[in-house]
Amino acid sequence: MSEEITGELGRVARGGALAFVGLISSAIFGFLVRAVIGRYLGPSAYGTYSLAMTVFTITLVVVMMGFPMGLQRQVAYFLNRRRDEVHLLISTALHLLAISSLLGFIALEIIREALPEYIGGGKLLVGLLGILALALPLNATFNALISTTQGFGRVREYLIYGKISTPAIYFLTASVAVLITSNVKYVAVAYLLTYAILLFLLGRDAKRFGILPRRFRFSVGIARELLLFSLPLMTSNLMSFIMNWTDTLMLGHYLGERVVGLYNAAGPITRFIPVFMASLTVIYTPVATGLFSRGKLKDVGRFYTVVTKWVVLLTFPLFVLVTAYPVPVLRLLFGPTYIPAGGAMVILAFGFMFHSLVGPNGLTLVTIGKPSENMKGDLTGATLNVILNYLLIPTYGMIGAAVATASSYIATNVYKSLRLAQFGIVPFGRAYLKVLIAGLLSFGIAYLMRANSITVALLGTALSSLVFYALSIVLGALEEEDIKLLKMAGKKFGLRTEPLIRFLERFGRVEK
Repeated sequence: MSEEITGELGRVARGGALAFVGLISSAIFGFLVRAVIGRYLGPSAYGTYSLAMTVFTITLVVVMMGFPMGLQRQVAYFLNRRRDEVHLLISTALHLLAISSLLGFIALEIIREALPEYIGGGKLLVGLLGILALALPLNATFNALISTTQGFGRVREYLIYGKISTPAIYFLTASVAVLITSNVKYVAVAYLLTYAILLFLLGRDAKRFGILPRRFRFSVGIARELLLFSLPLMTSNLMSFIMNWTDTLMLGHYLGERVVGLYNAAGPITRFIPVFMASLTVIYTPVATGLFSRGKLKDVGRFYTVVTKWVVLLTFPLFVLVTAYPVPVLRLLFGPTYIPAGGAMVILAFGFMFHSLVGPNGLTLVTIGKPSENMKGDLTGATLNVILNYLLIPTYGMIGAAVATASSYIATNVYKSLRLAQFGIVPFGRAYLKVLIAGLLSFGIAYLMRANSITVALLGTALSSLVFYALSIVLGALEEEDIKLLKMAGKKFGLRTEPLIRFLERFGRVEK
Protein backbone atom coordinates (compact mmCIF):
# COMPACT_ATOMS: atom_id res chain seq x y z
CA MET A 1 0.00 0.00 0.00
CA SER A 2 1.34 3.46 -0.89
CA GLU A 3 2.30 5.91 1.82
CA GLU A 4 -0.34 8.29 0.44
CA ILE A 5 -3.12 5.76 1.05
CA THR A 6 -1.81 5.00 4.52
CA GLY A 7 -1.90 8.72 5.25
CA GLU A 8 -5.43 9.03 3.90
CA LEU A 9 -6.51 6.07 6.03
CA GLY A 10 -5.02 7.89 8.97
CA ARG A 11 -7.23 10.88 8.17
CA VAL A 12 -10.26 8.60 8.04
CA ALA A 13 -9.28 7.01 11.35
CA ARG A 14 -8.88 10.39 13.05
CA GLY A 15 -12.01 11.82 11.44
CA GLY A 16 -13.82 8.55 12.06
CA ALA A 17 -12.95 8.58 15.76
CA LEU A 18 -14.39 12.08 16.11
CA ALA A 19 -17.36 11.25 13.91
CA PHE A 20 -18.03 8.08 15.90
CA VAL A 21 -18.43 10.16 19.05
CA GLY A 22 -20.86 12.40 17.22
CA LEU A 23 -22.81 9.60 15.60
CA ILE A 24 -23.11 7.65 18.82
CA SER A 25 -24.26 10.83 20.56
CA SER A 26 -26.79 11.50 17.80
CA ALA A 27 -28.05 7.93 17.77
CA ILE A 28 -28.39 7.80 21.55
CA PHE A 29 -30.24 11.10 21.85
CA GLY A 30 -32.42 10.28 18.84
CA PHE A 31 -33.25 6.94 20.37
CA LEU A 32 -33.96 8.50 23.77
CA VAL A 33 -36.50 10.88 22.24
CA ARG A 34 -38.36 7.89 20.84
CA ALA A 35 -38.01 5.94 24.09
CA VAL A 36 -39.46 8.84 26.12
CA ILE A 37 -42.43 9.20 23.76
CA GLY A 38 -42.97 5.44 23.64
CA ARG A 39 -42.79 4.94 27.41
CA TYR A 40 -44.74 7.99 28.57
CA LEU A 41 -47.30 8.49 25.78
CA GLY A 42 -47.85 4.88 24.70
CA PRO A 43 -47.65 2.97 21.39
CA SER A 44 -50.48 4.88 19.69
CA ALA A 45 -49.01 8.38 20.20
CA TYR A 46 -45.54 7.04 19.42
CA GLY A 47 -46.87 5.41 16.26
CA THR A 48 -48.49 8.68 15.12
CA TYR A 49 -45.24 10.55 15.82
CA SER A 50 -43.37 7.96 13.73
CA LEU A 51 -45.83 8.38 10.86
CA ALA A 52 -45.51 12.18 10.98
CA MET A 53 -41.70 12.06 11.00
CA THR A 54 -41.78 9.60 8.11
CA VAL A 55 -43.89 11.89 5.92
CA PHE A 56 -41.83 14.93 6.91
CA THR A 57 -38.53 13.17 6.19
CA ILE A 58 -39.65 12.00 2.75
CA THR A 59 -40.71 15.59 1.94
CA LEU A 60 -37.36 16.86 3.21
CA VAL A 61 -35.47 14.42 0.97
CA VAL A 62 -37.27 15.80 -2.08
CA VAL A 63 -36.69 19.39 -0.95
CA MET A 64 -32.96 18.73 -0.48
CA MET A 65 -32.63 17.49 -4.12
CA GLY A 66 -29.67 15.26 -3.26
CA PHE A 67 -27.59 18.18 -1.99
CA PRO A 68 -26.33 16.54 1.23
CA MET A 69 -24.12 14.13 -0.74
CA GLY A 70 -23.97 16.21 -3.93
CA LEU A 71 -22.65 19.35 -2.24
CA GLN A 72 -20.10 17.40 -0.23
CA ARG A 73 -18.69 15.83 -3.39
CA GLN A 74 -18.95 18.93 -5.59
CA VAL A 75 -17.34 21.26 -3.05
CA ALA A 76 -14.43 18.82 -2.70
CA TYR A 77 -14.17 18.55 -6.49
CA PHE A 78 -14.29 22.32 -7.00
CA LEU A 79 -11.58 22.81 -4.38
CA ASN A 80 -9.31 20.52 -6.41
CA ARG A 81 -10.22 21.75 -9.90
CA ARG A 82 -12.12 25.11 -9.79
CA ARG A 83 -11.27 26.71 -6.49
CA ASP A 84 -12.25 30.24 -7.50
CA GLU A 85 -15.87 29.11 -8.08
CA VAL A 86 -16.46 27.37 -4.74
CA HIS A 87 -18.35 30.28 -3.14
CA LEU A 88 -20.47 30.72 -6.27
CA LEU A 89 -21.36 27.02 -6.04
CA ILE A 90 -22.43 27.38 -2.39
CA SER A 91 -24.43 30.54 -3.03
CA THR A 92 -26.22 28.96 -5.99
CA ALA A 93 -27.08 25.87 -3.94
CA LEU A 94 -28.65 27.97 -1.16
CA HIS A 95 -30.77 29.86 -3.69
CA LEU A 96 -32.06 26.59 -5.11
CA LEU A 97 -32.86 25.28 -1.63
CA ALA A 98 -34.89 28.36 -0.77
CA ILE A 99 -37.11 27.75 -3.79
CA SER A 100 -37.51 24.03 -3.19
CA SER A 101 -38.27 24.56 0.52
CA LEU A 102 -41.14 26.89 -0.32
CA LEU A 103 -42.56 24.39 -2.81
CA GLY A 104 -42.19 21.57 -0.26
CA PHE A 105 -44.03 23.57 2.39
CA ILE A 106 -46.92 24.26 0.01
CA ALA A 107 -47.13 20.59 -1.02
CA LEU A 108 -47.17 19.37 2.59
CA GLU A 109 -49.90 21.85 3.47
CA ILE A 110 -52.00 20.62 0.57
CA ILE A 111 -51.77 16.89 1.31
CA ARG A 112 -51.65 16.66 5.12
CA GLU A 113 -55.43 16.78 5.66
CA ALA A 114 -55.94 13.76 3.39
CA LEU A 115 -53.12 11.57 4.73
CA PRO A 116 -54.86 9.97 7.76
CA GLU A 117 -57.31 8.26 5.40
CA TYR A 118 -54.41 6.31 3.89
CA ILE A 119 -51.85 5.83 6.69
CA GLY A 120 -53.81 6.41 9.92
CA GLY A 121 -52.96 8.85 12.70
CA GLY A 122 -56.18 10.91 12.56
CA LYS A 123 -56.27 14.62 13.46
CA LEU A 124 -53.14 14.25 15.56
CA LEU A 125 -51.13 13.42 12.45
CA VAL A 126 -52.54 16.48 10.66
CA GLY A 127 -51.55 18.75 13.55
CA LEU A 128 -48.03 17.33 13.81
CA LEU A 129 -47.41 17.81 10.09
CA GLY A 130 -48.66 21.40 10.25
CA ILE A 131 -45.93 22.21 12.78
CA LEU A 132 -43.20 20.16 11.11
CA ALA A 133 -43.83 21.81 7.72
CA LEU A 134 -42.46 25.06 9.17
CA ALA A 135 -39.16 23.29 9.84
CA LEU A 136 -38.58 22.35 6.17
CA PRO A 137 -36.49 25.41 5.12
CA LEU A 138 -34.61 25.40 8.43
CA ASN A 139 -33.67 21.73 8.21
CA ALA A 140 -32.80 21.87 4.50
CA THR A 141 -30.47 24.85 4.89
CA PHE A 142 -28.90 23.37 8.01
CA ASN A 143 -28.09 20.09 6.24
CA ALA A 144 -26.73 21.91 3.19
CA LEU A 145 -24.32 23.91 5.35
CA ILE A 146 -23.16 20.79 7.17
CA SER A 147 -22.48 19.04 3.83
CA THR A 148 -20.61 22.10 2.57
CA THR A 149 -18.25 22.07 5.55
CA GLN A 150 -17.63 18.34 4.98
CA GLY A 151 -16.69 19.13 1.38
CA PHE A 152 -13.99 21.40 2.83
CA GLY A 153 -12.71 18.35 4.74
CA ARG A 154 -13.94 19.71 8.07
CA VAL A 155 -15.42 17.46 10.76
CA ARG A 156 -16.01 20.12 13.43
CA GLU A 157 -19.39 21.41 12.23
CA TYR A 158 -20.64 17.94 11.40
CA LEU A 159 -19.67 16.76 14.87
CA ILE A 160 -20.62 19.72 17.07
CA TYR A 161 -23.74 20.94 15.30
CA GLY A 162 -25.01 18.01 13.28
CA LYS A 163 -24.38 15.10 15.64
CA ILE A 164 -24.13 16.47 19.18
CA SER A 165 -25.84 19.83 19.70
CA THR A 166 -28.91 19.23 17.52
CA PRO A 167 -29.97 15.82 18.90
CA ALA A 168 -29.05 16.80 22.47
CA ILE A 169 -31.09 20.01 22.41
CA TYR A 170 -33.98 18.23 20.70
CA PHE A 171 -33.93 15.48 23.32
CA LEU A 172 -33.99 18.01 26.18
CA THR A 173 -36.75 20.17 24.74
CA ALA A 174 -38.84 17.18 23.62
CA SER A 175 -38.49 15.48 27.01
CA VAL A 176 -39.64 18.63 28.78
CA ALA A 177 -42.59 18.86 26.37
CA VAL A 178 -43.61 15.24 27.02
CA LEU A 179 -43.23 15.37 30.79
CA ILE A 180 -45.03 18.71 31.25
CA THR A 181 -47.77 18.56 28.62
CA SER A 182 -48.18 14.82 27.85
CA ASN A 183 -48.97 16.01 24.31
CA VAL A 184 -46.88 14.83 21.37
CA LYS A 185 -47.67 18.03 19.40
CA TYR A 186 -45.23 19.91 21.60
CA VAL A 187 -42.51 17.46 20.57
CA ALA A 188 -42.94 18.84 17.03
CA VAL A 189 -42.65 22.38 18.42
CA ALA A 190 -39.42 21.34 20.15
CA TYR A 191 -38.12 20.05 16.80
CA LEU A 192 -38.90 23.37 15.09
CA LEU A 193 -37.22 25.44 17.81
CA THR A 194 -34.15 23.20 17.83
CA TYR A 195 -33.42 23.75 14.14
CA ALA A 196 -34.11 27.48 14.34
CA ILE A 197 -31.51 27.86 17.10
CA LEU A 198 -28.88 25.60 15.56
CA LEU A 199 -29.19 27.05 12.05
CA PHE A 200 -28.50 30.53 13.43
CA LEU A 201 -25.40 29.32 15.29
CA LEU A 202 -24.10 27.24 12.37
CA GLY A 203 -24.63 30.07 9.87
CA ARG A 204 -22.72 32.46 12.13
CA ASP A 205 -19.75 30.07 12.34
CA ALA A 206 -19.78 29.25 8.62
CA LYS A 207 -19.58 32.95 7.84
CA ARG A 208 -16.80 33.50 10.38
CA PHE A 209 -14.66 30.70 8.91
CA GLY A 210 -15.10 31.93 5.34
CA ILE A 211 -17.25 29.03 4.19
CA LEU A 212 -20.30 31.14 3.40
CA PRO A 213 -19.77 33.66 0.60
CA ARG A 214 -19.73 37.36 1.47
CA ARG A 215 -22.03 38.12 -1.45
CA PHE A 216 -24.77 35.75 -2.59
CA ARG A 217 -24.90 35.23 -6.33
CA PHE A 218 -26.60 32.79 -8.66
CA SER A 219 -25.07 30.99 -11.63
CA VAL A 220 -27.37 29.28 -14.10
CA GLY A 221 -24.50 27.14 -15.37
CA ILE A 222 -23.43 25.94 -11.93
CA ALA A 223 -27.08 25.40 -10.96
CA ARG A 224 -27.54 23.14 -13.99
CA GLU A 225 -24.30 21.30 -13.21
CA LEU A 226 -25.19 20.84 -9.55
CA LEU A 227 -28.72 19.66 -10.30
CA LEU A 228 -27.58 17.21 -12.97
CA PHE A 229 -25.16 15.68 -10.47
CA SER A 230 -27.42 15.85 -7.41
CA LEU A 231 -30.85 14.87 -8.74
CA PRO A 232 -29.85 11.21 -9.18
CA LEU A 233 -28.65 11.40 -5.58
CA MET A 234 -32.03 12.80 -4.54
CA THR A 235 -33.65 9.82 -6.20
CA SER A 236 -31.21 7.55 -4.38
CA ASN A 237 -31.95 9.24 -1.06
CA LEU A 238 -35.68 9.03 -1.71
CA MET A 239 -35.37 5.35 -2.56
CA SER A 240 -33.31 4.84 0.59
CA PHE A 241 -36.02 6.45 2.69
CA ILE A 242 -38.65 4.37 0.96
CA MET A 243 -36.66 1.30 2.00
CA ASN A 244 -36.48 2.63 5.55
CA TRP A 245 -40.03 3.89 5.97
CA THR A 246 -42.41 2.10 3.59
CA ASP A 247 -42.86 -0.55 6.28
CA THR A 248 -43.97 2.14 8.75
CA LEU A 249 -46.46 3.70 6.33
CA MET A 250 -47.94 0.38 5.22
CA LEU A 251 -48.19 -0.92 8.78
CA GLY A 252 -50.13 2.24 9.58
CA HIS A 253 -52.40 1.67 6.59
CA TYR A 254 -53.15 -2.00 7.30
CA LEU A 255 -52.78 -2.38 11.08
CA GLY A 256 -52.95 1.11 12.65
CA GLU A 257 -50.69 3.38 14.65
CA ARG A 258 -50.36 1.06 17.67
CA VAL A 259 -48.57 -1.62 15.61
CA VAL A 260 -46.46 1.14 14.06
CA GLY A 261 -45.42 2.13 17.58
CA LEU A 262 -44.43 -1.44 18.49
CA TYR A 263 -42.51 -1.94 15.25
CA ASN A 264 -40.67 1.34 15.66
CA ALA A 265 -39.14 0.10 18.87
CA ALA A 266 -37.21 -2.46 16.79
CA GLY A 267 -36.24 -0.07 13.99
CA PRO A 268 -34.26 2.55 15.95
CA ILE A 269 -32.28 -0.15 17.79
CA THR A 270 -31.20 -1.93 14.62
CA ARG A 271 -30.28 1.36 12.95
CA PHE A 272 -27.43 1.62 15.44
CA ILE A 273 -25.70 -1.15 13.47
CA PRO A 274 -24.55 1.00 10.48
CA VAL A 275 -23.31 3.78 12.81
CA PHE A 276 -19.72 2.52 12.61
CA MET A 277 -19.75 2.65 8.82
CA ALA A 278 -21.24 6.14 8.92
CA SER A 279 -18.54 7.32 11.32
CA LEU A 280 -15.69 6.03 9.17
CA THR A 281 -17.21 7.46 5.99
CA VAL A 282 -17.75 11.01 7.26
CA ILE A 283 -14.65 12.17 5.39
CA TYR A 284 -14.57 9.17 3.03
CA THR A 285 -16.17 11.06 0.13
CA PRO A 286 -13.74 14.03 -0.04
CA VAL A 287 -10.71 11.73 0.41
CA ALA A 288 -11.86 9.21 -2.21
CA THR A 289 -12.88 12.04 -4.55
CA GLY A 290 -9.42 13.55 -4.22
CA LEU A 291 -7.82 10.23 -5.17
CA PHE A 292 -10.18 9.77 -8.11
CA SER A 293 -9.66 13.31 -9.39
CA ARG A 294 -5.92 12.51 -9.58
CA GLY A 295 -6.62 9.38 -11.64
CA LYS A 296 -5.87 6.88 -8.85
CA LEU A 297 -8.78 4.46 -9.28
CA LYS A 298 -6.75 1.53 -7.95
CA ASP A 299 -6.05 3.46 -4.74
CA VAL A 300 -9.77 4.24 -4.41
CA GLY A 301 -10.45 0.49 -4.53
CA ARG A 302 -7.84 -0.31 -1.90
CA PHE A 303 -9.10 2.53 0.27
CA TYR A 304 -12.64 1.13 0.05
CA THR A 305 -11.49 -2.40 0.88
CA VAL A 306 -9.64 -1.45 4.06
CA VAL A 307 -12.39 0.86 5.33
CA THR A 308 -14.95 -1.92 4.82
CA LYS A 309 -12.85 -4.33 6.89
CA TRP A 310 -12.71 -1.81 9.73
CA VAL A 311 -16.49 -1.39 9.56
CA VAL A 312 -17.04 -5.13 10.08
CA LEU A 313 -14.53 -5.34 12.94
CA LEU A 314 -16.25 -2.51 14.79
CA THR A 315 -19.84 -3.55 14.06
CA PHE A 316 -19.71 -7.19 15.19
CA PRO A 317 -20.39 -6.76 18.97
CA LEU A 318 -23.51 -4.63 18.46
CA PHE A 319 -24.85 -7.02 15.84
CA VAL A 320 -24.40 -9.94 18.24
CA LEU A 321 -26.19 -8.14 21.09
CA VAL A 322 -29.21 -7.22 18.97
CA THR A 323 -29.65 -10.54 17.16
CA ALA A 324 -28.80 -13.02 19.91
CA TYR A 325 -30.64 -11.24 22.76
CA PRO A 326 -33.62 -9.23 21.39
CA VAL A 327 -35.97 -9.76 24.37
CA PRO A 328 -33.72 -8.39 27.15
CA VAL A 329 -32.66 -5.48 24.92
CA LEU A 330 -36.27 -4.45 24.17
CA ARG A 331 -37.36 -4.92 27.77
CA LEU A 332 -34.54 -2.68 29.02
CA LEU A 333 -34.92 0.11 26.45
CA PHE A 334 -38.67 0.33 25.77
CA GLY A 335 -40.36 -1.82 28.38
CA PRO A 336 -42.17 -5.19 28.32
CA THR A 337 -45.02 -3.83 26.15
CA TYR A 338 -42.66 -3.79 23.16
CA ILE A 339 -41.30 -7.36 23.46
CA PRO A 340 -43.51 -8.61 20.55
CA ALA A 341 -41.22 -6.62 18.22
CA GLY A 342 -38.28 -8.96 19.01
CA GLY A 343 -38.64 -11.16 15.92
CA ALA A 344 -38.83 -8.15 13.62
CA MET A 345 -35.75 -6.66 15.29
CA VAL A 346 -33.62 -9.73 14.56
CA ILE A 347 -34.64 -9.78 10.89
CA LEU A 348 -33.95 -6.05 10.49
CA ALA A 349 -30.56 -6.47 12.14
CA PHE A 350 -29.47 -8.99 9.50
CA GLY A 351 -30.48 -6.57 6.74
CA PHE A 352 -28.52 -3.68 8.25
CA MET A 353 -25.53 -5.92 8.94
CA PHE A 354 -25.38 -6.93 5.27
CA HIS A 355 -25.31 -3.21 4.47
CA SER A 356 -22.23 -2.90 6.68
CA LEU A 357 -20.58 -6.04 5.29
CA VAL A 358 -20.25 -4.53 1.81
CA GLY A 359 -19.13 -1.12 3.09
CA PRO A 360 -19.61 2.31 1.49
CA ASN A 361 -20.38 0.97 -1.99
CA GLY A 362 -22.87 3.72 -2.81
CA LEU A 363 -20.51 6.49 -1.75
CA THR A 364 -17.75 4.90 -3.82
CA LEU A 365 -19.96 4.87 -6.92
CA VAL A 366 -20.66 8.57 -6.36
CA THR A 367 -16.99 9.47 -5.90
CA ILE A 368 -15.99 7.78 -9.17
CA GLY A 369 -18.66 9.78 -10.98
CA LYS A 370 -21.39 7.13 -11.20
CA PRO A 371 -24.29 8.59 -9.15
CA SER A 372 -26.80 7.15 -11.62
CA GLU A 373 -25.62 3.61 -10.79
CA ASN A 374 -26.04 4.36 -7.10
CA MET A 375 -29.55 5.58 -7.93
CA LYS A 376 -30.36 2.41 -9.87
CA GLY A 377 -29.32 0.28 -6.91
CA ASP A 378 -31.54 2.26 -4.54
CA LEU A 379 -34.41 2.14 -7.04
CA THR A 380 -34.08 -1.65 -7.21
CA GLY A 381 -34.24 -1.96 -3.42
CA ALA A 382 -37.10 0.50 -3.01
CA THR A 383 -39.23 -1.20 -5.68
CA LEU A 384 -38.69 -4.58 -4.05
CA ASN A 385 -39.48 -3.06 -0.65
CA VAL A 386 -42.86 -1.71 -1.74
CA ILE A 387 -43.84 -4.96 -3.44
CA LEU A 388 -42.83 -7.16 -0.50
CA ASN A 389 -44.47 -4.92 2.09
CA TYR A 390 -47.69 -4.99 0.06
CA LEU A 391 -47.58 -8.78 -0.16
CA LEU A 392 -46.35 -9.65 3.35
CA ILE A 393 -47.80 -7.15 5.84
CA PRO A 394 -51.50 -8.14 5.54
CA THR A 395 -50.61 -11.75 6.42
CA TYR A 396 -47.47 -11.55 8.55
CA GLY A 397 -47.69 -8.08 10.13
CA MET A 398 -44.46 -6.81 11.70
CA ILE A 399 -42.48 -9.89 10.63
CA GLY A 400 -43.53 -9.34 7.02
CA ALA A 401 -42.49 -5.68 7.20
CA ALA A 402 -39.08 -6.63 8.60
CA VAL A 403 -38.52 -9.28 5.90
CA ALA A 404 -39.42 -6.73 3.22
CA THR A 405 -37.01 -4.11 4.55
CA ALA A 406 -34.12 -6.53 5.14
CA SER A 407 -34.56 -8.05 1.67
CA SER A 408 -34.55 -4.65 0.00
CA TYR A 409 -31.32 -3.67 1.76
CA ILE A 410 -29.67 -6.87 0.60
CA ALA A 411 -30.89 -6.38 -2.97
CA THR A 412 -29.71 -2.79 -3.32
CA ASN A 413 -26.28 -3.57 -1.87
CA VAL A 414 -25.82 -6.59 -4.13
CA TYR A 415 -26.54 -4.40 -7.16
CA LYS A 416 -24.13 -1.63 -6.09
CA SER A 417 -21.36 -4.10 -5.24
CA LEU A 418 -21.69 -5.82 -8.60
CA ARG A 419 -21.44 -2.47 -10.39
CA LEU A 420 -18.33 -1.54 -8.39
CA ALA A 421 -16.79 -4.92 -9.23
CA GLN A 422 -16.97 -3.97 -12.93
CA PHE A 423 -14.48 -1.20 -12.09
CA GLY A 424 -12.25 -3.63 -10.19
CA ILE A 425 -13.39 -2.38 -6.77
CA VAL A 426 -14.37 -5.15 -4.34
CA PRO A 427 -14.12 -5.44 -0.53
CA PHE A 428 -13.36 -9.16 -0.49
CA GLY A 429 -9.62 -9.32 0.01
CA ARG A 430 -7.98 -12.23 1.84
CA ALA A 431 -7.82 -10.36 5.14
CA TYR A 432 -11.48 -9.38 4.91
CA LEU A 433 -12.59 -12.96 4.25
CA LYS A 434 -10.72 -14.05 7.38
CA VAL A 435 -12.71 -11.50 9.39
CA LEU A 436 -15.93 -13.00 8.04
CA ILE A 437 -14.83 -16.52 8.97
CA ALA A 438 -13.96 -15.38 12.50
CA GLY A 439 -17.35 -13.69 12.78
CA LEU A 440 -19.31 -16.76 11.71
CA LEU A 441 -17.47 -18.98 14.19
CA SER A 442 -17.85 -16.50 17.05
CA PHE A 443 -21.53 -15.72 16.54
CA GLY A 444 -22.50 -19.28 17.47
CA ILE A 445 -21.19 -18.77 21.00
CA ALA A 446 -23.57 -15.90 21.72
CA TYR A 447 -26.47 -17.63 20.00
CA LEU A 448 -26.08 -20.75 22.16
CA MET A 449 -25.97 -18.68 25.39
CA ARG A 450 -29.71 -18.09 25.85
CA ALA A 451 -30.46 -15.12 28.10
CA ASN A 452 -33.52 -13.45 29.60
CA SER A 453 -31.57 -10.83 31.54
CA ILE A 454 -29.55 -7.98 30.10
CA THR A 455 -26.60 -8.92 32.33
CA VAL A 456 -26.26 -12.38 30.78
CA ALA A 457 -26.82 -10.85 27.33
CA LEU A 458 -23.93 -8.44 27.83
CA LEU A 459 -21.67 -11.23 29.11
CA GLY A 460 -22.51 -13.41 26.12
CA THR A 461 -21.83 -10.52 23.74
CA ALA A 462 -18.50 -9.77 25.42
CA LEU A 463 -17.37 -13.41 25.27
CA SER A 464 -18.37 -13.81 21.64
CA SER A 465 -16.60 -10.54 20.71
CA LEU A 466 -13.37 -11.55 22.48
CA VAL A 467 -13.33 -14.82 20.54
CA PHE A 468 -14.03 -12.91 17.32
CA TYR A 469 -11.11 -10.52 17.75
CA ALA A 470 -8.77 -13.30 18.89
CA LEU A 471 -9.63 -15.41 15.85
CA SER A 472 -9.22 -12.41 13.55
CA ILE A 473 -5.70 -11.88 14.88
CA VAL A 474 -4.70 -15.55 14.76
CA LEU A 475 -6.09 -16.07 11.24
CA GLY A 476 -4.15 -13.06 9.95
CA ALA A 477 -6.96 -10.61 9.30
CA LEU A 478 -4.71 -7.67 10.20
CA GLU A 479 -2.47 -6.18 7.53
CA GLU A 480 0.67 -4.13 7.56
CA GLU A 481 -1.20 -0.83 7.19
CA ASP A 482 -3.33 -1.68 10.25
CA ILE A 483 -0.18 -1.81 12.37
CA LYS A 484 1.00 1.50 10.88
CA LEU A 485 -2.35 3.09 11.65
CA LEU A 486 -2.20 1.88 15.27
CA LYS A 487 1.17 3.56 15.59
CA MET A 488 -0.20 6.74 14.02
CA ALA A 489 -3.19 6.68 16.40
CA GLY A 490 -0.89 6.28 19.37
CA LYS A 491 1.16 9.31 18.38
CA LYS A 492 -1.88 11.42 17.45
CA PHE A 493 -3.96 10.78 20.56
CA GLY A 494 -1.18 10.08 23.08
CA LEU A 495 -2.20 6.43 23.52
CA ARG A 496 0.13 3.63 24.63
CA THR A 497 -0.35 1.33 21.66
CA GLU A 498 3.09 -0.31 21.87
CA PRO A 499 1.97 -3.28 24.07
CA LEU A 500 -0.92 -4.00 21.69
CA ILE A 501 1.35 -3.74 18.65
CA ARG A 502 3.92 -6.10 20.23
CA PHE A 503 1.11 -8.54 21.03
CA LEU A 504 -0.19 -8.42 17.46
CA GLU A 505 3.26 -8.86 15.97
CA ARG A 506 4.02 -11.79 18.27
CA PHE A 507 0.76 -13.74 18.16
CA GLY A 508 -0.89 -12.51 14.97
CA ARG A 509 -0.12 -13.24 11.37
CA VAL A 510 0.20 -9.75 9.90
CA GLU A 511 -0.39 -9.72 6.13
CA LYS A 512 2.11 -7.82 3.99
